[in-house]
Amino acid sequence: MELEASHIHEKQFHDAWRGYNQEEVDDFLDEVAEVVDRLHRENRSLRQRVSELDETVATSRNAEAMLKKTLVSAQQAAEEAIAVAKRKAEQLIREAEERARRAAEESSRRSAETEREHATRKRSLDADIERLRAFEGDLRARLKAFLEQQQRVLDELEPRGVKSARP
Repeated sequence: MELEASHIHEKQFHDAWRGYNQEEVDDFLDEVAEVVDRLHRENRSLRQRVSELDETVATSRNAEAMLKKTLVSAQQAAEEAIAVAKRKAEQLIREAEERARRAAEESSRRSAETEREHATRKRSLDADIERLRAFEGDLRARLKAFLEQQQRVLDELEPRGVKSARP
């Protein structure tokens, strides 16, 4: 049975021979009733406060759990973003290296091709120079022969007694 202030006020004691002073007992019971009543109010207030604190703790735990999930999600997202960035960087590096390799190969190929064209062109020009020299030599020889023939004809045409003013 729960003791309340009303029970204390309503409690009746029977008179006994050599009993207690009725007024002192009533005053004491009034004080006890007030204390019990105050303790009941404090107890209700404390229970209400405990209930509020339990709700606050539950809310805090829920918030903490949500924050933990959020942090885990953020960490996972960050790790995933880092992994994606690393993969992208590696891919870009591979592509750049491949482009550089192809550019070097193309440069080497063009250089070799240019050298071959230069060598071919040089051989062709050397051959043209040799043909021109041969042509020049042949032309000189024919011109010399022609001029010598012309000289002979002139010499033959000179009157037999007239000497030419040639050296």
